[in-house]
Amino acid sequence: MRVPPLTTCEKEVILEALKSGKRFDFRGLEEFRDVKLVVGSEVGTAICTIGNTKVIAAVSAQIAEPSSMRPHKGVINIDVDLSPLANVSNEHDRLGSKGMELIRLLELIIRDSRCIDVESLCIRAGKEIWKVRVDVRILDEDGSLLDCACLAAITALQHFKRPNVTLEPHHTLIYSEYEKAPVPLNIYHMPICTTIGLLDKGQMVVIDPTEKEAACLDGSIVVACNKRREVCALHQSTNLVLSTKQIERCVKLAMSRAEALTAVVSDVIKQDQRERSAFKRPDGFSVTTPSLILTSGTAAARQINAPRIQHGREPEEKMLYQPSVIVNENPLSVGSVKQEEVDEDALIDEQLSIIQNSVDGVAVSDPQSSGVSKRKKEKEMVDDLLDGICDSEEEEVKTEILGSSEPMEVVPVVEQQKDEEDVTSWRKKKKKV
Repeated sequence: MRVPPLTTCEKEVILEALKSGKRFDFRGLEEFRDVKLVVGSEVGTAICTIGNTKVIAAVSAQIAEPSSMRPHKGVINIDVDLSPLANVSNEHDRLGSKGMELIRLLELIIRDSRCIDVESLCIRAGKEIWKVRVDVRILDEDGSLLDCACLAAITALQHFKRPNVTLEPHHTLIYSEYEKAPVPLNIYHMPICTTIGLLDKGQMVVIDPTEKEAACLDGSIVVACNKRREVCALHQSTNLVLSTKQIERCVKLAMSRAEALTAVVSDVIKQDQRERSAFKRPDGFSVTTPSLILTSGTAAARQINAPRIQHGREPEEKMLYQPSVIVNENPLSVGSVKQEEVDEDALIDEQLSIIQNSVDGVAVSDPQSSGVSKRKKEKEMVDDLLDGICDSEEEEVKTEILGSSEPMEVVPVVEQQKDEEDVTSWRKKKKKV
């Protein structure tokens, strides 16, 4: 499908804004977009995002036979997939001129710049070598596609580790990561790409142009540098004639950009190595997923709780028959009593004992003997009252004797005996009555 070109009005508005030093994303002419770099949980995978441009890269390796021209050197192949997911103008399984140019530039920057030691990929000279493949898939396209693809590929190569091997006389043993630690690639330097747009025949420079800005520019130049301030590749997209000063200016901008992005890549790789050395599995690409999106892992089943119903206080007899019912609580909770745990025999024995105690407490009375029992009770109550009065009089006498300060008078024994006899006779008369 062909993408409709920009209208004349849009092109004029964009050009006027660029000539006045303004851009629609509120950046300056020499200002880069933010870069986001994430490595995956599996070694050799990385996602790079520059603005709205997003690229994923994955590195794999297999044993193959070397060519006769280079029997002691490994091979690095780069494959690019331009799917309609990134841009509707792309066709499935068809690269086109844009895809072929992207592959050629990535091979020029990564393979031809000799940033990887291909001799270390040789297992047996002339027989077995490691064939490293870098798969680059474009997820979204919005300008600076080569910059994003190169950064993702370099990060994936830094993150990749090939299996460890042992040479035997007639065969080669390949160990898994649980048997022997994998071996990282020998990378001498990291070439970083920078796309610079040109306007007014190279008089104006627009750094990191978007897709619409690139359609309005006169051309662009791609500079690949490393942190050692070495130029690894230089490519111009149009036939503009540039002076040495213009090229030097573009190279200086690319060198400052390369130093900053090299530090970002090294920090990401070191952080991943720290987590793996502490036996922690990195989060990987799950960091790029927004937390608001529900997935099968986050949208767990929720427990449905019935609304609470307030009941009145039940009598104790019902609680005996229903010990598993708990008022204002969910019977399915952890601390509740289950019906299977109730002992029915013990419950029946408890009820029988309550009935027997209530029967024993009931007294049987006859109507004839009720009158006699009432009279006896009345006599006993009168006698108790009289005894209490006599006891109180004796106590008053004793207290008077003990509490007096005058000398005690000697009372003859005969008078005391008479008094006692009179009291006893008086009591007997009362009882007869």
